Amino acid sequence: MHSQKKHVFIITSVILPTQRPLSYTSVRSVYSANERVIQTNKTIESIRKHFKESSIVLIEMGLNESLLLELETTVDKLIFVGNNKIVRWACDGRYKGLGEAIGLLAAVKQINNLGDYYFKISGRYFLTDDFNHGLWNSDNFVVRKYNKDISTRLYGFPKELFSTWQFALLKSIPLLLAGVQIEHVLPKFLPTNRIRIVDKLGVAGAVAPNGIYLDE
Repeated sequence: MHSQKKHVFIITSVILPTQRPLSYTSVRSVYSANERVIQTNKTIESIRKHFKESSIVLIEMGLNESLLLELETTVDKLIFVGNNKIVRWACDGRYKGLGEAIGLLAAVKQINNLGDYYFKISGRYFLTDDFNHGLWNSDNFVVRKYNKDISTRLYGFPKELFSTWQFALLKSIPLLLAGVQIEHVLPKFLPTNRIRIVDKLGVAGAVAPNGIYLDE
């Protein structure tokens, strides 16, 4: 039954980012590190509210581990990869998607076999009242599509597809290095017959470079 499955939320986070420009904007984030901690707390609180029985893993890719003390007590597992040289190179570079992919791959051994179903949610975004448990009880990748792209703010997959997801991230790296967005690259390497498309994810939040509010 749905309630017997162990669900795991993987939060990708960069509390303290570099100030170097991204490929598409000179402003990395309009929010301070303290504001980003508050927003990430809201991410965690929203998961606890809408999916009480799930566990939460925070993968932190930022510059400073000391900022995580407040968050460490609110998640089930904290993985800091910000001191990994390859993660630092990727996350401090011009391509945001490359940083996310490399950061996730750096933590992949620590998140494998943690549950029966995985959600990947971007830090600072939060679940809304539109989040519907039933949509995610699937044997496939559950995504929202925009033409050929997918939203990487929130997507989900069962543990049986964990290695498929891992290899999709690996295969994405050459195109991410070339500056192609992860929203466009990742679905190229997911099996089309294992994708379930939903119209509403039930996730919202503010885009870091300009503060624009998105509700998906």
